[in-house]
This record gives sequence, C-alpha cells and structure tokens, in this order.
Amino acid sequence: MVAARGRVRAGGACVARAFVERPVRCDLIGARAAVPERNVSPQVAAQYTRAAIAIATAPAGRVAHHLPEPGERDAFRFVAFRFVAGTLMVTGAVWAHAHPSAAMLAAYEEDPFPAALRLVFAATLRETLEVLLSGLLARA
Repeated sequence: MVAARGRVRAGGACVARAFVERPVRCDLIGARAAVPERNVSPQVAAQYTRAAIAIATAPAGRVAHHLPEPGERDAFRFVAFRFVAGTLMVTGAVWAHAHPSAAMLAAYEEDPFPAALRLVFAATLRETLEVLLSGLLARA
C-alpha cells in the first residue's frame, strides 16, 4: 500500500504538471463541456464521444501499467479510464475557478473572505488528482 501511495502522488504530480505546462489545452478542456457537446446532432455527439474515448485509451493504458494492484482488466477499466475521464472533468473545473474573471479578481482585492477561496491551479489539480486516483484504487 505504501508503494501505491508513492505512485499515486507521483502520478498526480506528473499529470498535473503536464496540464500546467499546457494552458491552452486547459482552456479548451474547460470550454469543452459547455460548448462542443451542446447544440449538436446526436450523430455529431456520438462521433465526438467515440473520438474522445479513442484519445483517452492510450493515457489510460499508461496509468493502468503503473498501477497493477486492481489486476489488469480492472486496472484499465475501473481505474485508469475513469481516472482519465475524471482528470479531464477536474482539470476544466479547476482551471475555470483558478482563473477568475476581472470582477472576481476585484472582489478578491476588496474582501479577504472570498479571496480565501481562490484556487492555485497546479496545487489544487495535483491534490485533487491524488485523491481521485486513491479513491479509484480503493474501490477497485
């Protein structure tokens, strides 16, 4: 279990760093749920979803390779693939909250109470991914 904890920390840090280094990708991920998956035909939505699954398969396989505890089948299906999907959802949400609007920035300057809720993207993403991966491993 101690070895898995170290891999979870390293994995969360590695994935978070990859996103921190790609801010445009984070912007696109944040907009994805609100824009491309809305106002399209069922055929386009299905095609988009199939493409997203294909894109997520390679990283999911890499995650499964480094986390053998659940067994090969479960590692990919229940841990790795859900980790990749969760990572994309979390990244978009954390990115949006860590990059507030000009009005929110002004509110933070005026009042320390809401400023305490401001997120630091890299640290918040890393910690959240560690929790996500730990939880998925515990459930597998």
